[in-house]
Amino acid sequence: MRREFGLAAVFLLIPSAGQARQRVVDSGARDVEAKQAKGGVYYVSFRTSAHIARSAPEIFHAVSQDLLDYLKSKNVRIVVDPERGVLETSDQMSTDSMLRLAKLAGASALLLVTVDRPAAAWLKITVQNFDENGKQLWEEHADKKSGLSGKSAPHDVAEKIKSKLEAHIGKEGLPVNAPGSGAVSASDKPNIAPKPL
Repeated sequence: MRREFGLAAVFLLIPSAGQARQRVVDSGARDVEAKQAKGGVYYVSFRTSAHIARSAPEIFHAVSQDLLDYLKSKNVRIVVDPERGVLETSDQMSTDSMLRLAKLAGASALLLVTVDRPAAAWLKITVQNFDENGKQLWEEHADKKSGLSGKSAPHDVAEKIKSKLEAHIGKEGLPVNAPGSGAVSASDKPNIAPKPL
């Protein structure tokens, strides 16, 4: 009887050892998920004075929104400031000021999109990515210089820059949400009015 009791105790401990190992693995997975969930990228779109002088504001806003929508479609973790929303501006700001806004919003990186209309091109888009310390991680450019009309420039240049951004998605500076995380940025939340009582 004593021997049976000893074997029963051993068999009871075996499943709990497996559970302990499972808890350690789950805890490690949670730590990785928490680290990935921290931060994100703060999106700022800047319109140059040359673009203001030579192009319409609708083009600037359309290009900015198209690029933002593209990043969201690729599951890039965009951090939206609840006070300011997504920042689209024609005011000169230092990178330090934009990084401060990014940190206040809870982002760990800054994505600066510059929309320009230089004299020799219909449209030029520059995308710069900075870490939370202000170190530039990378920079990409796309433009359209030829053609009798600049009508297709917003689409053409946006497609060029998107293909260049593809290589950076999911890497430092452009983190993505974990699959199935259900993470939603503030701008994705529907604005639903409360039901009257």
